Formats: sequence, structure tokens, C-alpha cells
Amino acid sequence: MNFDLTDEQRELKDSVRRWVADSYAFEHRLALGRGAGFSRETWQTFADMGWLMAGIPEEYGGLGLGPIDTAMIAEELGRGLVLEPFTACGLLPAAIVRHCAREEQKADLLGEIGSGTALVAVAHSEPDARGRVAHVAMRAERRAGGYVLNGRKSLVVGAPVADRLLVVARTNGAVADETGIAIFIVDARVPGVTLERYALVDGTPAADLVLDGLELGAEALLGDERGALPGLQRAIDEAIVAVCAETVGGVEDVLGLCSEYLKTRRQFGVPIGSFQALQHRMADMAIERMQARASLHRALAALTNAADDASVAISGCRAQVLKSARFVSQQGIQLHGGYGITEEYRVGHHWRRLVYTDAQFGNLEYHLNRYARRLQAEALAG
Repeated sequence: MNFDLTDEQRELKDSVRRWVADSYAFEHRLALGRGAGFSRETWQTFADMGWLMAGIPEEYGGLGLGPIDTAMIAEELGRGLVLEPFTACGLLPAAIVRHCAREEQKADLLGEIGSGTALVAVAHSEPDARGRVAHVAMRAERRAGGYVLNGRKSLVVGAPVADRLLVVARTNGAVADETGIAIFIVDARVPGVTLERYALVDGTPAADLVLDGLELGAEALLGDERGALPGLQRAIDEAIVAVCAETVGGVEDVLGLCSEYLKTRRQFGVPIGSFQALQHRMADMAIERMQARASLHRALAALTNAADDASVAISGCRAQVLKSARFVSQQGIQLHGGYGITEEYRVGHHWRRLVYTDAQFGNLEYHLNRYARRLQAEALAG
């Protein structure tokens, strides 16, 4: 797959980077993280710049861009430590609507997401799911004219500031069955919806969602009543690739921060970057950066080619990106003399973002094990 950027793609990437440099200074991020962790004005800027429309098809008013383009936006926002959840509340809900909604539902929902009119959070994770998309315990019982939802969701990123929620619930079957899964559109402020709000370790707003006898009309059902899993898995795969891009952007920034620090920090009368041991560390970090970017490219290829095992291949790529980012972030903090973990040093915020990223969509161990099982099956079959 050719990853040479077109002139239009380079212009898009540069425009996002310029906006971050001009409008999202580190001091602004610090102040935002101490407060709500989110700015409606910034979210509207995302919409005005066309970033929220990037992955929406043209027939629904979007730009119709592909995974590479959305990954470039995500990478630059990750590099800039932008707190507003572009992937979780922009790309992911739009992908779920594209893959799961009925045709008559798509135009209005995608228009609201792409224009920034409605901020939509996705409630899919549960305390015992540990990355397994089919693990759904929340129940949706069919009643006359609609449904009643009961249960708990965890780590709903953006929920405290969301207008609507896309809630994954089970209409039939056992907790881990791959059928009997549906998605519902829920107003975030109606009775029966309880948000247990908190800030994630990097300052991103999130909440656990509790539904207690929430009554919904039939129109709240997004698409099929029992067969949402394939579309949901596809949407989550797209979100995982975008999160990998965000992480690679963070890795790039850590390398740049460390390079600059080693040139300016002096000890024994010379820059510490002249010490061979620290040069070796930087070399190891650069190797991990290359592995992370190569894994991102592999994930983008798997997503674009849409092979039968694309989801598992993306898991393998995510595991490598997380592994590389852990190493680079840890070394970056150490190269700053340990001070990097403090609030005032940008490099420590990349580590905090990685802690939150590792909890999204299943952690490193889950994705590594999932990919390893595929390799084992291939070896036994061969």
C-alpha cells in the first residue's frame, strides 16, 4: 500500500499542525485539564475546519475522506496533546452510524455529528468486558412501543459534555453471545440516565453510565435489533487505528522534546546530549518510533483492504504501538531526570495520555493475546 502523501493530504496535515501550534498552547491545555477538560468552542472549530466531517461520506454532507486522512488529523491532535476527544466523540460515533444505522437515520445523525451540532459519546465498554466487543451485559427489554434499558457502562469518554449517547445493549442471548446486540440513541439528560462523572488521568472528561429502567421509543433503536456486532466491531477497529495514530503523534513529540532537552541541558560544562549513554537511549527510542509508525501503516492497510482477519491484524498493530509508546514515554521521563513526570513538563502528559489510551478498547495484553492466538492457529494449520 502506498503511503506517500498527496499534495492535498500534506496540506491537511500541515493545517492541523499549524492550528495546534497557534491555538492550543501547552499552557492552554494545562488550564483546560484543571477545569472541564473540554471546550465547546474548540469542538466547533473541529467542525468548522471540516475534521468532524472527514470520515463522513459525501452523500451525507461529509468530505468522504479515507482512513489515512483521518489518521493524519488524529496524529497531529495526539502530537499536540489536544484534550477534546476527536476519536471517541467524532470518528467513532460517525463510524457506528455509517455501519449500523438504517438509511433513513444516517443523514440527520451524521449531519449533527459532522456539524458539531450534537456531541455524541459512545457507551460500549463494561467493567467485565476487558476489550471484548461482544461482551454486553446491559439489557434492553422489548415493551409495547419500545424498550426498557437497565445496566452499567464504564469509561464513556466525553459523556459529561455529551448531548447524546450511543448505548450498546443486549436484546437477546447470554452475555458473550455475538448475536442479540443492539445500539440505542439516548438523550444524555433524561430521567433514568445517571452519569458518575470523573476526569481521566490526562484530564479527559469521562463517566460511568447507569441506566435504571430507562424507557425508549422504538425510534431510538439504531439499525438492527439483534445484529449490530459486525458494524460495531468495524467502527471500533477504525477508532483503534485512529487512536494508534494519536499515539504515534505523541511518540513523535516525545522524541522532539527529548532531543531539544539534551541539547540545552548542561552538566559538567557540556550539553548532556554529548554523553554516549544518552545517545544510545535516543537511538533505542528512535527505533521504537519507527516500529510504531510501521505498525500504524500496517493497521491502515488492514483497515483499507478489509480482509476477513483485519480486526485481529489491527489488534497486533495496536499492541506494538502501545509497547513502543510505553518505552519511549518512560525513557523520555527518565531523560528529563525524572522531572518529566511533573505537571510542568510536557513529556509527562504524554505518559498520562498513554495510561488512558491503554484502557480504551482493550489494553495491550488483550490485543497481544488476541493476535498471538491467530498466529498460533496459523502455525497449527500450517
